[in-house]
Amino acid sequence: MTTLDATTLTSLRKALYAYIHNYGGDTIAEARAIAGALLTVKAKVGDLVIHGLEIETWVNELVQGFDLTQVAEQVWDEGEQAIATRTKQWRETLENRARITLDAYIQKFSPDLNTLKIQTIVATVLPIVEDAKIARDEGKRLIDVLSNQFDWQSAMQRTIDPKWTLLAETVMQCINKQDAVTSTQDVVVAYVHEFKPSAVEIGEGLVERAVQSVTRSKVELNLDISLDPETKKLLIKQVMFKFNLLEASPPPSKTALEIAHEVHDEVLRYRQEQGLDGIDYSPLVERTDETTGDSVLGGELGIGIELQPETASDTTP
Repeated sequence: MTTLDATTLTSLRKALYAYIHNYGGDTIAEARAIAGALLTVKAKVGDLVIHGLEIETWVNELVQGFDLTQVAEQVWDEGEQAIATRTKQWRETLENRARITLDAYIQKFSPDLNTLKIQTIVATVLPIVEDAKIARDEGKRLIDVLSNQFDWQSAMQRTIDPKWTLLAETVMQCINKQDAVTSTQDVVVAYVHEFKPSAVEIGEGLVERAVQSVTRSKVELNLDISLDPETKKLLIKQVMFKFNLLEASPPPSKTALEIAHEVHDEVLRYRQEQGLDGIDYSPLVERTDETTGDSVLGGELGIGIELQPETASDTTP
């Protein structure tokens, strides 16, 4: 786990002030979502490399001591204004891409819907339409906005380009594999519950091993599942995104715990084969302190593990 250097932190905080001054943001919750979006955009342009979920710690660093009443008194340069503007554009673009994909899904598959199911579909859509890491607060904001603004009639009447229909089919593919997503997520939760490190980063390496273990244990889990490489990649992104949204969970099942032990053995074996040091546990955050706006460890889901470095990439339909 790395912290932001002083120069980067100061520049990003000024960009945060610039964003709020020019585009709005009245609460610490909104500031946290904007901070997460700024970090994602910085990663997309290559200025940051995000390993696992360390973006959540960086969000904390950005909003620590942030004073919404002092926005008008701040100064920022053209570069900081530029990243604020780019972040505003990225947020709007992502929201639009997710909304069009949601509408395309509704048109093609016409599911029976309620508010809760809309939220589930949106949570499935987001990691499909954006390959870069989406921070927790920004993800929750998008789910709330898109779910609350969803209009069935408008969705059914909208003229949609075929490329969005193809993405809608990917959404359905993931929804059809929801049992596998849920089972994998349960294994990751069980890993956290069982081994109780103080805190760690969670990365795609661990999730991939959990997917592999779930696939091998499909009989015990009562799953009818076979995954090609592309589908497995989709599932890993689904689990990563949805795990990061979790706040708490009931104790894991016996089967999930057993599979978690298998995953842990594979983690240790991998690191030994690669000549790596022991597992490095670093602070991660899970929920927000209402008085300070800072995130703190919460529930039994505040930890994970980073096995290998990752880089964010951008994909456009």
